[in-house]
Amino acid sequence: MSIFTYLSFAVSPLVIIAAVFYLKFKFSIKSLKNITNAIVWGAIAVIVLVIGNYLVELVWHGNLKNMRRMAFFVFVITAFGSEIAKYAVLKLQFFKLKSFQSPLVGIIYGVFISLGFATIATILYAYGIVGTETKFNDLTLFLYTFPLASFTLGTLMGFFVGMGKLRKNSFIDGSSAIFSSTFFHGLFFFCFITQDKRLLIFTAIGFLIITLTLIYKAIKLSEENN
Repeated sequence: MSIFTYLSFAVSPLVIIAAVFYLKFKFSIKSLKNITNAIVWGAIAVIVLVIGNYLVELVWHGNLKNMRRMAFFVFVITAFGSEIAKYAVLKLQFFKLKSFQSPLVGIIYGVFISLGFATIATILYAYGIVGTETKFNDLTLFLYTFPLASFTLGTLMGFFVGMGKLRKNSFIDGSSAIFSSTFFHGLFFFCFITQDKRLLIFTAIGFLIITLTLIYKAIKLSEENN
């Protein structure tokens, strides 16, 4: 691998550091214990992705040329497997915290879980430990953009889980969190497999709009509740 590829490993940690500094400046957070736990648990959740890839290799022996198999691998094994693991962390480890009372808090935890996941997953993709049978159009570009896409996925996940806290009906919002993040995770992954640069550009624009819109909405809801 080139030095440029190795440098991609630093993207997630740098985004994490920037987000931590912003939160400390904006909200004067004194303890980073929960945020640190979110990052660590997000990193641990990568185990689900590794197991999913191993099972696919065990059953299909690397034969993913069939379109249905590839779609199953992308949207079920990779996207759904990754997002259900992150959802489990968010729901089981942080949802019951007293501080978890709004979509904004959900986004904060969701983003750090997702970035923790991306920190390890990026390395695994680079070394071919996961995604070994996918033919990326540009692996280096994928490695650099995956952490940024993960920020959006964490925002989606956290917003809907947080909405479940507000409306006291976590099933519908939990389902929305899982399936929306799964769809966009799969779409992002699919852009690189199909080598469709136009689709990737539209997806990137969509991710930016979704992130900004949900964060703005979460902030407004927090202000209204206070």
